[in-house]
Amino acid sequence: MPQYCLLLCNSIIEQKHLETTDIEKFKRRGNNAIRLIAIHLAKKGLGDQLLNILVKLIEPTRKEKGNIAYVLHRSVDNPDELMFDEIWIDKESLDVHLKQPYIISAVEQMASILVKPVELRRYSEIRQ
Repeated sequence: MPQYCLLLCNSIIEQKHLETTDIEKFKRRGNNAIRLIAIHLAKKGLGDQLLNILVKLIEPTRKEKGNIAYVLHRSVDNPDELMFDEIWIDKESLDVHLKQPYIISAVEQMASILVKPVELRRYSEIRQ
């Protein structure tokens, strides 16, 4: 089952050719842009189940006006750890994102399979 889930998730990404970054928005990002690192740690052996939930967030999130990038990664050291590397136009756009119904639903779906709550780290770019 886990291997099937992984193949299914990879197939979804490949079939839709999901773009994870809007290069034009990235070039135009201002000083208020926010980078969010969201770390998700699933219980042992449930990483593929977590992946199946998270991959479904990419397409609707990329359509959000304030989203610049939304890139899902899997730890090379722990297959049960996944991370979103996100860039938002500003804090307000990120706040709107976190209130989207599909985000709220995903948080509910993940509740029973996560070791701990999602760790959110916010950063601003140092531009010189």
